Amino acid sequence: MATTIREVAKRAGVSTAAVSYVLNDRKGAVKISDETRARIWKAVKELGYHPNALARSLAGKRTHTVALVMQYASIFSSWSGFTSEMMHGVVRAAFDHDVDLLLHTRERPDTNAEALVLADGRVDGALLLRDWEDPLIDLLVDQGIPTTLIYSRSRNPSVPSSCCDDELGGRMATEHLVSLGHRRIMHLAGSRRSSAAVDRLKGFESILREHGIEPNPDWIHVVPHSGVLLDRTMEALCGDPRPTAVFAWSDDVALRLMAEARGAGLRIPEDLSVVGFDSTEVCNHTSPTLTSVSQNIPLVAAEGVRMLAERIRDNKGEGARFTVTPELHVRGSTGPAPRR
Repeated sequence: MATTIREVAKRAGVSTAAVSYVLNDRKGAVKISDETRARIWKAVKELGYHPNALARSLAGKRTHTVALVMQYASIFSSWSGFTSEMMHGVVRAAFDHDVDLLLHTRERPDTNAEALVLADGRVDGALLLRDWEDPLIDLLVDQGIPTTLIYSRSRNPSVPSSCCDDELGGRMATEHLVSLGHRRIMHLAGSRRSSAAVDRLKGFESILREHGIEPNPDWIHVVPHSGVLLDRTMEALCGDPRPTAVFAWSDDVALRLMAEARGAGLRIPEDLSVVGFDSTEVCNHTSPTLTSVSQNIPLVAAEGVRMLAERIRDNKGEGARFTVTPELHVRGSTGPAPRR
């Protein structure tokens, strides 16, 4: 028989209204202490409570639906070459594996509540693009929800993942700039919580050191998305001495930088060489075209869906890894280092 909300309330020693507020992450006049929240979640886990009783009654049956869970729903609020190509790969693979997609876009500050929603029976599994230390990953695994990461990896070795060899990609981008004679190279890095961004930074720093160049910490700026202001970056690019090349962790950030640089009177690539990462189709339609590292975005997405579908169907593939070898696509935004 399914556990009820009243049983959870009794176990936690609170009212059913308090349980409802916590499970639904509601904001209102009711103030619930952290200690009470922790007690409620403890009771939920101990009793195996799910808010959707129908889902419990359908145990063992499948919905043939998987959730696509992004780190931030706001990623869909503006155009992005990465997001467009990722969705193409996910949707095509979902069709091939006969599953529907549920786009999970409601951001919940309480990760326990988010995990409970994803475990309420509407989906068979979750395809996650989340930070590698995100607590949602372990919560879903603990609840027995098949989970696969894309464009990232988890510290939990049991979670399958599909991603690029990002450190190698960072090395490729930086080696290309060094081979053109650049020694003063800036890196626009992603979030330190992103495994992809951290690995690309590692690749960048390792190549510089291999060539006897010590990375300048003042020229490593965290720019997690193209909407971040680049005032500090532009100040460095117009300074003396200034960087003669930039490796940006994503195409979206690289394209934003190119626009800002041109606005400041810098010529690309005569004054400043720029390398992006993703090599999305838009790279072929900029002026100049953008040199970038390709991680074959649709393939990474498609492999993630395949791994998740197999995990749901056969309960196999725990800890599986799929890694794409990146390729450098040289276009018009990079050239020899300018002479002083």
